[in-house]
Amino acid sequence: MLNAEIHSLSAHFPEGFRRDFDAHVYYTTESRPQAATLLEKARADFRDKPVFVGRLIDRCVGPHPLPMFEMNFPKELLGEVLLWLLRERGGLTVLVHEVTGNDPRDHSEGAIWLGEPVVLDVSKLDPAPS
Repeated sequence: MLNAEIHSLSAHFPEGFRRDFDAHVYYTTESRPQAATLLEKARADFRDKPVFVGRLIDRCVGPHPLPMFEMNFPKELLGEVLLWLLRERGGLTVLVHEVTGNDPRDHSEGAIWLGEPVVLDVSKLDPAPS
């Protein structure tokens, strides 16, 4: 998600939700059923935690070249969510990054990849703050 989109989509997050990290779980047409299962498992496994699990987005959005779903969470849960993704992703590629307001950095040198990285279209990212 781009900096410019955070405010406009804030209604999707519970009041006071801290979105310190994003995880983008990528899928293809063939792996969509697997992604749908993983999404539902994430919702169940994190139902009592401050982890916002989005919906399947069956098109490319922003810099992301594949369909995906997002998980958003506070920094205190980084280790737990990262370990869960390592265990549960089943071969799907995942990008995990901090949400600092510097989109180019967050999606590049600030990124953690699980699986084969995909090439992002960084031209679609908000520029780094000055």
